[in-house]
Amino acid sequence: MANLYWKEKKTDRDTTIRMLMDVLPDYTPSAFKVRQEGDDSGTYMCIYVERTEDKKEVCKEIPQKFEGWRTIVVFCPFEYIKYVMDARRE
Repeated sequence: MANLYWKEKKTDRDTTIRMLMDVLPDYTPSAFKVRQEGDDSGTYMCIYVERTEDKKEVCKEIPQKFEGWRTIVVFCPFEYIKYVMDARRE
């Protein structure tokens, strides 16, 4: 039955990522990044939110469904996005 909750038309991927990037500053003062990912349950929007320097998770409750997409929040270490996710690969 849970799959019926997620079975609605989704906004396209790029538009959804752009919309999430626009609203996320209202949810967290920390650095964040949004990527489409997937698992055995299908595709979803994964929101990476950095913890603060003193390791606190600062983020308001993000809706589980956004524009038809399932959303997952992953808390990562301070400056992880800068040094790992956005690092240039050579």
